[in-house]
Amino acid sequence: MIDFLRNKGIKAYNEILEIAEQPNLLFSNDSGQYNAEARYNLYTIQKLNKLIKKSSISIGELEKVFTFIEASWSTYLKKHYRDRSFIFYIWGDYQIPAIRLSVVSFYEGFELPFGCILNKVSDIQDVLFQYKEEAYFDGITIIETDESSLNEEESERDYILTVYSKIISC
Repeated sequence: MIDFLRNKGIKAYNEILEIAEQPNLLFSNDSGQYNAEARYNLYTIQKLNKLIKKSSISIGELEKVFTFIEASWSTYLKKHYRDRSFIFYIWGDYQIPAIRLSVVSFYEGFELPFGCILNKVSDIQDVLFQYKEEAYFDGITIIETDESSLNEEESERDYILTVYSKIISC
């Protein structure tokens, strides 16, 4: 399904194939371990950055890459974890820059484990378009500023993160 990627970037292809086909996922039966699951099952994908920055890979092709991972993980979860549900999610980390993904156990009433405002989307392309536009591919410029001019009311909660998520029922 992602053979097109092999011709564009063999390192990215190998990274994606390993993440999709050999997931090292860990789950608990304790909802109190929700955040630990999210951290343990976190994958950071940076090897696509050069292709994204140079527009050598389309948003549609990127979507195929992440749909491939989602489908592979769904198959894995359905094989090994019967009668459970999970949340698969993807977001862009613009400062690293990297595309991140994880999967956690689904518990009714639990929100995705982020400490900010979430813009939940049902289309992976929404995340990918925003990532392509906002990622700091050339690094972050540090600007010297007078700390007294910073708004003390701004916090992590004010940051809005676009996240694609989907429930996987086994």
